[in-house]
Amino acid sequence: MTEPLGAPSGRFCLGIDTGGTFTDAVVYDHGADRVLATAKTPTLHDDLYSCVIEAMSSVLEGGGDASASAPSAADIGLVAVSTTLATNALVEGAVRPAGLVAIGFEPETLARVGLHAGAAGIGEASNTRAGTGEQMSRNLATAPLVIVGGGHSAHGDERDPLDVAELAAAIDRIDDSVDAYAVAAQFSVRNAAHELAARDAIAQRTGKPVTCSHELSPNLGGPRRAVTTLLNAQLISVTAHFAEAIRAGMEALELDARLMVVKGDGALVSAEFVARRPIETVLSGPAASVVGARHLASSLTNGHDSLSAACLVVDTGGTTTDIAAVRDGAVVTADGNNDADTATVGGHATMVTALPTVTLGLGGDSEIHIPPDGRLGELTVGPRRVVPLCTAAQRHPHIVLPMLERQQQAERPLAEFGQVLLRAATPASSEHLDGLDNEILRLVDGGGGALPMDSLKRSARWRSAIERLERSGYVRRAALTPTDACVVLGLADADAVGDAAAARAGAELFSRQRDRYGVQIGAGAVDVSRRVMRTVLRGAAEALLGVALGADSIASSETRRPLAQAALNRRLAELARSSPDPISNPDDARTVNPLWGLLESSALPSVPITEDADATRSERPSTDHAPLARVDAGVGVPIVAIGTPAPTYAPLVAALLGTTAVVPPHAEVANAVGAAVARVRITKQITVTAPRRGSYRAHWGDDPPVWHSLDEAREWATAQATEAAQAEAAAAGARNATVSVDWATRTAPSNGRELFVEATLRVTAAGRPY
Repeated sequence: MTEPLGAPSGRFCLGIDTGGTFTDAVVYDHGADRVLATAKTPTLHDDLYSCVIEAMSSVLEGGGDASASAPSAADIGLVAVSTTLATNALVEGAVRPAGLVAIGFEPETLARVGLHAGAAGIGEASNTRAGTGEQMSRNLATAPLVIVGGGHSAHGDERDPLDVAELAAAIDRIDDSVDAYAVAAQFSVRNAAHELAARDAIAQRTGKPVTCSHELSPNLGGPRRAVTTLLNAQLISVTAHFAEAIRAGMEALELDARLMVVKGDGALVSAEFVARRPIETVLSGPAASVVGARHLASSLTNGHDSLSAACLVVDTGGTTTDIAAVRDGAVVTADGNNDADTATVGGHATMVTALPTVTLGLGGDSEIHIPPDGRLGELTVGPRRVVPLCTAAQRHPHIVLPMLERQQQAERPLAEFGQVLLRAATPASSEHLDGLDNEILRLVDGGGGALPMDSLKRSARWRSAIERLERSGYVRRAALTPTDACVVLGLADADAVGDAAAARAGAELFSRQRDRYGVQIGAGAVDVSRRVMRTVLRGAAEALLGVALGADSIASSETRRPLAQAALNRRLAELARSSPDPISNPDDARTVNPLWGLLESSALPSVPITEDADATRSERPSTDHAPLARVDAGVGVPIVAIGTPAPTYAPLVAALLGTTAVVPPHAEVANAVGAAVARVRITKQITVTAPRRGSYRAHWGDDPPVWHSLDEAREWATAQATEAAQAEAAAAGARNATVSVDWATRTAPSNGRELFVEATLRVTAAGRPY
């Protein structure tokens, strides 16, 4: 067993979060419960290690604030990291080959979850190109899979003996093509004997890492558990490289501190723990945002009880918006029941415990486009992430600004106007590039790393090639985004994000585009920027309302019903009419948030101001008279908003939902704060069943005992789970962990009485690592 980690030598914790756009770092003083220094640095998706090291170095220098008292490396006792590494590696297919040993499963059962017997292995996969999530499916489908005899029944009885000879022969066949192994046996959570025997045999024969499925989840569902275990094995080498790079950077900065990582359920674990179970760090980023937001809001009341007790947490970043519902201090799932959910990655359901968050493909860097089958005057935002035009112009002024000036002189706008292809860092492998791919890359490189999209051929073949290069990470597209719209409207500091002239020119060009009805989208840069922001705010409000409904056990799809849409339309129109317009009349001092006046609807008579965009203006009901019916939809708890855009977006979204928004101090680095303040939490679960009347079996380990009393089974199971949870919490870094015990019994009616079915014991050990 791993020995407990020693106490940290320094006084402070250095928290790090690698987000889609920025990597944030904070130094946190737990004794004083305050943030001492912060830093932000752009995230390099092809080199997460470098940006993490840069963030650590910057925050130790005070984050660029000359007035700040920079903590020294000797003051840091703990480095806690929230990372997108595992999620990105799985979705993008950047994993190492691993083999799956399935014991007692039928091939058809595994095929239903994307696992196929006789697979050739990752190295022999098809060269067909894949988009986001598709590469992960391919890596699962082509992973070496061998099925051997064995397995147990639902009550933990051996169904067939483990075929050790067959196992040895199968391992010899695939060992040269894999770096690690996953072992999943049928009903191993009821009896782990065959998994443990296979693990020992494989480790002795190959010396490679082996993951057992019962170690990752105590729940039934063998095929899903097998997928989870294989994903874990594929990640082991990737995560080990990341941890080694971080430790090397810490050594270079003379940081003699413990390294810990945030799991998907918001708990901290040691880097040694993650080295064995890296799959548990998927969705680490959204979990850290919830933990950070709740902590920062815990000291705020805003006229309510503590905001961390009941609120909606919304984290708006450059790439996505993450939302979570909090009730009684705990995050609740979409059905309003539990404080934990299971993670779905790349479309594959896993058994990894994760905080239940809803992710919306809507952020400051989301692409704005006109849907080909959209309604009259409709524009949409997201989910694809692009580089804001103002940022691209700052990096490539000699390309972007002349391009925009030239395109503004054109008589007829092209769909490619206002778009630039940017060279990204070259991925490790270029084996899938064909002649056209390489030709496009040569053109981009020949332009100094930036090339106007309208200078490329417009055929379907060229468009497909560009999309392939974008998916593969060779190039990125720059286009109009909500960030540009904020710059145009004065909602964002142009100096901080990029070139204001490029944002205005890009918005002006986009406003000249026409929808499928031939209607011009906007009446200039300001008008189209207002429409963009209204779309963003409306989308965020609907998502927040949906999460709140789900937490109240009401289908989130109700937000798309006509009555809910009408309620939001009315509130939006009321806010726009009652708010001043700071552009047209800066002296108007009405108390309603002035930004709603700024976002008042389009000046083009042909562009509708409501969501009823299929109706012409003459067909829509007049809004000049008072409504007879009161229709309302909103949320009953405050919104706690974090992320760099939070001060701009949150008050507007809250007004639309009839509530208040609170942006806590250090909201722009809340995810890094979440990493710094997270706790170690380990849960062990034991199920007790009744294989026959008067007998109770506690399913734990490789020889689950049978008791003749439920109380005896409960007492024994509690002792085993408590010891294991405390030991694992100590090994994960917790000091003086506290233990909580939950016992739930399930019965069924039979002949007028309740018949025992099973009982579930959950023991949780939790503590701080500092």
